[in-house]
Amino acid sequence: MNTWPKIKKTQNHGIDCYMVDARIAGKGERKFFPTKATAEGFAQTCRNRRLNEGSGGFDDKRLRAFGWSVTDAINFALAHLEKIGSSKPMDKVVEWVLEDRKPHVVASRFSDLKTRLGKFRDAVGAETFVAKVSYEMINDFLDTIPNASTRNDYRKEIILLWGEAYSKGWVLEPFDKKKAKRAPELEKARIVLSVDEAERLMDSSEDEEVRALNALVLFAGCRVEEVEKMDWRHIEFEHGHINITAEISKVRTERFAPINDTLRSWLAPIAKKKGAIVTRELKYAFRKVWKRSGIYPWPQDAHRHSFISYHRQLHGDTMTALNAGTSERIIKKHYKRPVTTKAAEAFFALRPKTSGKIISIAAA
Repeated sequence: MNTWPKIKKTQNHGIDCYMVDARIAGKGERKFFPTKATAEGFAQTCRNRRLNEGSGGFDDKRLRAFGWSVTDAINFALAHLEKIGSSKPMDKVVEWVLEDRKPHVVASRFSDLKTRLGKFRDAVGAETFVAKVSYEMINDFLDTIPNASTRNDYRKEIILLWGEAYSKGWVLEPFDKKKAKRAPELEKARIVLSVDEAERLMDSSEDEEVRALNALVLFAGCRVEEVEKMDWRHIEFEHGHINITAEISKVRTERFAPINDTLRSWLAPIAKKKGAIVTRELKYAFRKVWKRSGIYPWPQDAHRHSFISYHRQLHGDTMTALNAGTSERIIKKHYKRPVTTKAAEAFFALRPKTSGKIISIAAA
């Protein structure tokens, strides 16, 4: 039975009437009506208004500040509760994301993803429903990672997980990046190999898969993860270019990188008609090459940085950006270390001394 607002039979200026007291906590109004029916009609109007718009003790200024009514708040709460009911525990979400991403990423990338999502799952609780994971929980986890770059890598994987969960209807809203911000990072210097170092790197690459990968990154500007997805059919010698499809490209845009004379000289002796260029994990093979060439510890992405630096010196930012699959803005911002034209010409004049050292995996 509704007890609010109160209806009371009384007199107003000596005339019999009915008073409706719609005040809450001293706020609201009182009105007088000649009949009980009209008073009850107004009382019902007050109840409807209270339900749809709120009043005094219900939404006062808190909901109104957001332009919300009590009904809006109730609907939001119900939707949230329903979403939690259809959500999944973190261990199942992580398992699903890994299964979904595995066919689309290289082995090293998948290993990193598995490790990072596993640590996040353990931190918030494997049985915790993903819809109940709060930004406070996310930030508490990220704050345990002291290195800014590593912290941002974990944040990126959490955003990936959240996006997958949202697409499945397991969380209520898309990830709000403003509530879990990137940590500021110091800009890392782009290390450029000297011509002598580049020559030693290639001469030390006796494993044919390592040699192919290093050549494609060093002399064509491909990314390592792009080469790891390539097939020899993407190396179109007869057309003079590498077809880096949207599925291969990091930026999901197809591009054609020219096969210059330098790259051709390193690839031709080991080229195949078809088949993956990289067929196995090369981490340990790379480590041997780096140590053998005297470039250890290896500066991350040094071969791609070297291509961009030497190529832009000879061909400018626009052509280099097109070949490397990046933007002129990125090149101008990050590739500030100058190289001479003489060094750039010597870099692209590097040729294999002999093909006798190359170790064929098929023959090994």
